[in-house]
Order: sequence, then structure tokens, then C-alpha cells
Amino acid sequence: MNTAPKFKKRFGNRLVELDFDHKIGEYQQLINDFFNKHIEHKFEDNTGGQQTYHLDYGDISQMKEWIWLANTFGAFLDETKCMLDLNEFKHLLKFTFIRMPPHGDLPPHTASFIRAMSSINIPLRGRTRIDLYEDNPNDPQTHGKSLECHHYTSPILLNVNQFHGVRNNIDEERMILKIHLGAVSMEKLIKSFQTSQVVKIFDHEMPWSYKRGTKQRI
Repeated sequence: MNTAPKFKKRFGNRLVELDFDHKIGEYQQLINDFFNKHIEHKFEDNTGGQQTYHLDYGDISQMKEWIWLANTFGAFLDETKCMLDLNEFKHLLKFTFIRMPPHGDLPPHTASFIRAMSSINIPLRGRTRIDLYEDNPNDPQTHGKSLECHHYTSPILLNVNQFHGVRNNIDEERMILKIHLGAVSMEKLIKSFQTSQVVKIFDHEMPWSYKRGTKQRI
């Protein structure tokens, strides 16, 4: 049986908050320091009233920063006893720092501009709340009524293909690190925190190896 911490909160297959309050402060300080020194002045973009900072595998100008984030994410998965095999999909990770100003608003949406199966969102600054919405029964490409509003203090597993939005209705900046999981379904992501067996994403072995060929640098 997996001895990973129990979930703090779960909303079906839409959102799961991990029970990680005892360690989140260490990760917040570590990642915030890294952001301030290596990210803030290099990769900024503006999307929908937010400041976003995207880091992708394969962009040589971002590789040092991407490797640091990937290794930190790997340490987080180990510490939470997640049973995903990161070697399967590490090269598919996309990292996005998302900063929202005080009283900012991100309308309900699903993953469309950046396609992913799921994500892990790590709270870094401010009050991190998220709103969950149902589909509009008359038009499934638009949202329906609000289902839940959740304030999370530990990392969440998020089904990015269900409608969600953000309202930062306080006088503080809000920032998270979003790890886009391009190949990990929400079902397998949740399962990986509940089992002691490795959860495979693909039904075949990866062709790369740490034991032969050119040394793997990621």
C-alpha cells in the first residue's frame, strides 16, 4: 500500500489537493528564489491580463532553467511518493509561472491554447483559489454554472480539460507554477498517488536508457 499523504480535498476527477502543507513552505522559498534570480527578467509574456513565463524542453535558450525545474519537480514527485515514471515523459514537461495582479480575473476556460492532459499547480504567492464550472448543457464549448470555489495551500492535481477559472479578489499578487502534463491522464495522475506500483503512461518501454548510448543529460 502506498504510504503517500492522504488527499486534503478531492472534487471527483476535476481537482485533487495533496496533503503537503508540512513541506510546501520549503518548495515555495526554493522556487520563488529561483524565479527571482533566473526567470523573472528573461521569459515574460502577457496572456489574458496575466504575466506568464513559459519554459519548454528543446528550447536551447531555456535549457538550464528547464533542467533545474524538471529536477525539482522530480524531487517533489519522490517526496510525495508519486508512482509515475518520470523518465517516460520528462521531455514532455512544460513549466509556466503564472502571475495575476490584485483583483485580477481569469474567465472560465479549458486547456486550448496549451494542450495538456492534466497539470500539477504549485502555489507560490498570495491566495490561490480556483473556481470549478460545469459544462453549459446547451453548448458544451462554454461553461455552465459554478460548482465549487476552492482555496488551496498545497499543490493540486488539475483536470485542465474541465472548465475552471480564477478570481484574485484580494490586494495581493497571486502566483503559481503550473506543470503541464502533456501525456498523463487525470485518472493515471490520481492513481499514481494512491498505489505502491509504478503507473505506466505508455504500453511500451522508452528507447532511451541511462545504461547505454550517449549519456542522458535530462
